[in-house]
Amino acid sequence: MEDDTELITITIDADLEAKVEEIIRPMGITQEQLIVGFYHWCVEEPEQAVAYLQKAQKEQSKGLHHD
Repeated sequence: MEDDTELITITIDADLEAKVEEIIRPMGITQEQLIVGFYHWCVEEPEQAVAYLQKAQKEQSKGLHHD
């Protein structure tokens, strides 16, 4: 492993994992490929990624307040 490589361990709820698998199966990618692709997108398009994540955070916050 190179010095600039980071190892990340992600624990995923079984129900969430099944839902994600169902969504990405037609795409022909694995969950690992999806996660790596997300990180690449964040690096390659940081402004777009920040805007998306801020929007998602606002939507999640609205959802939490309406429960």
